[in-house]
Amino acid sequence: MKRWVEHYSDLYSRQNVVTTAALDATECVPVMEDLDIEPTRDKLGNAIGSLASGKASVSDGSPSDLIGHYKTALLLPLHKVLYQCWNEGAVPQDMIDAKIVALYKNKSGRNDCNNSLLSVVCKVFARVILIHLQKLAERVYPESQCGFQAEISTVYMVFSFRQLQEYRR
Repeated sequence: MKRWVEHYSDLYSRQNVVTTAALDATECVPVMEDLDIEPTRDKLGNAIGSLASGKASVSDGSPSDLIGHYKTALLLPLHKVLYQCWNEGAVPQDMIDAKIVALYKNKSGRNDCNNSLLSVVCKVFARVILIHLQKLAERVYPESQCGFQAEISTVYMVFSFRQLQEYRR
């Protein structure tokens, strides 16, 4: 328990400092009006379809398997909630709060404190927002960030680098 207190005290006590020099050095991009367009039911349906099955959920009574199975019945009510949240710029506090659990995942030590459970509905909404933000990322990322861009592999960069090495010999 002491480790958990230490971890979260450190995590939430950091102050983020952004200098004006860093802000001034940031390149401004033109406004993308299509980022303001409300998500469609199709996008919401795709986000629901991308949920991983068999995952643990917060005690909100909405496991991902259940939402995925009853997707057609839940699509309209979930879209209404998403539409309202999108236009108000806020989501219910229940969707924001994560439940911190001691969950051993066989990937790291047993004292790893980086696991928390989110509402499945929140995960769906986050996926919809992620899809919107990926449009912006495609315009902002430089070509050197090819590993973070859709349909662009780092293999091409490695190949180009090796060709340059061969040329320099």
